[in-house]
Amino acid sequence: MQKYEGHLSSRLPVLAAVVTVVTVLAVGTFTRGGLANAWHLFRIPSLPWTFTDTRSITHSIDCLLAGQDPYVVGTFDPTHRLFSYPPIWLQLRHLGVTSRSTNLIGLTMAVITAGAFLLLFRAQTWLGAFVVFFAVTSRAVLFAVERGNIDQLIFSLFVFGFFLIYQQETQARPLLTGLLIVFLTILKVYPFVAAATFLRQRNGAIKAMLTATLSIAALALTSGRRLPLLFANTPQDFSLSFGSFPFFLEMSMHTFHAATPIILHNRRAAPMAAIILGILSLIAAAIYSKQIDRILPPLDCDRARGCIAISGLTIFCFAFIFGSSYDYRLIFLLGAVAYLVEDLNKNISLRSLPAAILILLLLSAPFHLSWIHEILDGLVFVMAIAWLGSSLFYRPKERDDVAFPQQSALKSV
Repeated sequence: MQKYEGHLSSRLPVLAAVVTVVTVLAVGTFTRGGLANAWHLFRIPSLPWTFTDTRSITHSIDCLLAGQDPYVVGTFDPTHRLFSYPPIWLQLRHLGVTSRSTNLIGLTMAVITAGAFLLLFRAQTWLGAFVVFFAVTSRAVLFAVERGNIDQLIFSLFVFGFFLIYQQETQARPLLTGLLIVFLTILKVYPFVAAATFLRQRNGAIKAMLTATLSIAALALTSGRRLPLLFANTPQDFSLSFGSFPFFLEMSMHTFHAATPIILHNRRAAPMAAIILGILSLIAAAIYSKQIDRILPPLDCDRARGCIAISGLTIFCFAFIFGSSYDYRLIFLLGAVAYLVEDLNKNISLRSLPAAILILLLLSAPFHLSWIHEILDGLVFVMAIAWLGSSLFYRPKERDDVAFPQQSALKSV
């Protein structure tokens, strides 16, 4: 009985966060005359239509059923967007999905995401509980829910997938992990970078390269000639984005003004600068790996939460280098937050607290191009690269967690 009570109490911060969001939205809908206005209570830039990104799929199915090509025309989309997802999503029409299914699909994804949070987060200290609560109610997460964006589903499938995989025999895990990454890549392109989870395993580099190659090949086979259109149709709004382009643009505007025209007129400049910054971070991780252990817990590839954290961090770093991604993609940092909370749960050190706060500040930063937002963005990128590098590439063969005083630093929930 005590076991189940402890299990439930560690999930109370997630439940409290979900109840808080639902309650505020319900009250806001009643007092402000609609759900779109209720989202403003959380400072979410809502649109008149519910689950706008979900509509990109369901209305594109309407377009296809009407004999038109949603990759070429935006006739049926409320904002006249061109379809920017892999073609596999259009196969949902065979299950009877149309624009009338939008609200049901959007609500279902939100519920699945809440379920993923309940599985992922365990808070056994007061500090951990506060971190979990503010992570789940952060602006980036609520932005994904309001838009009904597919990223929340991809994140949830990572969570459920890895927890299921790590219930299986050890020998079956690499194959199942590879299949999960291939499947998610077919759905949303970028999960192929999660192959980094193999790097600490035996022949890990070969497994990672093979998984990434198979994922890209599967995406090319399922998307075919639509793949270039998929990238070309992907919308961008730098005021609602994170990544190398808004980061270096904002930095240049406040420091090296001569670099601003280069960044604006050469879209490869920012990604190249991000790659250089990432390489420097990896070098620092190689030199100061022991010091990094004192401020960040080494990522463990032999646990589900460790794999989820690695996958989320690699996706974040890829999205940052790529140039610009909407802030709802920051939801993948929640895997790292959960891993940091697990370290806080040990109740012997506060080393993970600064990193958790830094990520929380980015998750809750205002949705506009600003100095503070981009500083946080760049700091989390550097931290993520150094953390991954220290854990995956430069970790000694025999390595224990850095010793800390054994006195309790936190009070249990």
